[in-house]
Formats: sequence, structure tokens, C-alpha cells
Amino acid sequence: MKNWKDYSFIVRSEQRKKVFDSLSKPKTPTQISKERGIDLGYISNILISLINRKLIECLNPEEKRHRLYVRNKKGQGLFKEISSMENNKNGKEK
Repeated sequence: MKNWKDYSFIVRSEQRKKVFDSLSKPKTPTQISKERGIDLGYISNILISLINRKLIECLNPEEKRHRLYVRNKKGQGLFKEISSMENNKNGKEK
């Protein structure tokens, strides 16, 4: 694990992890909110925090509505590391 701070940031919030997990494909905040059952305002705050940590990117920042967000290369790498650690943890518990 290269960046434990980013790992900790994602996994310490269930809602943040749900949002981060859902961004394998470009999605709008409304799509994420409907899929995950999380308040749209909270989704926006989570997206801002993920952008500030350079884990996701907005694909069309010039748009005022229907902005699309997706994990970037750094975020995708972190997602793979988190998934791997979770798989290892689940395998040990069985």
C-alpha cells in the first residue's frame, strides 16, 4: 500500500466507500444517489472530498448540470488495493 492516508480516508466512511466503489464508470451525482440510497447533498460533499484528494475526476467540469465523475488512475489503483485487502480479509475469516 503506497498511501495509507487515502486508504484510511475511504474505508472509514461507509457512504464514502459506497460512492468511491460506484465510480468505475462515469456517473452523475443523481445516479449515484439513486443507486446507493445516499442523500444528494451528501454525495456532493463526498465527491468534492474525493476530487480534492485527486482520487476522482469530473469529465465535464464546464457543465453546470449533469456532471460526470469517474475514478482516475490514482483512484483506480487505490480501488484495486482496497478490493485486494478486503478479499484477503474475507478469505481469512472463512
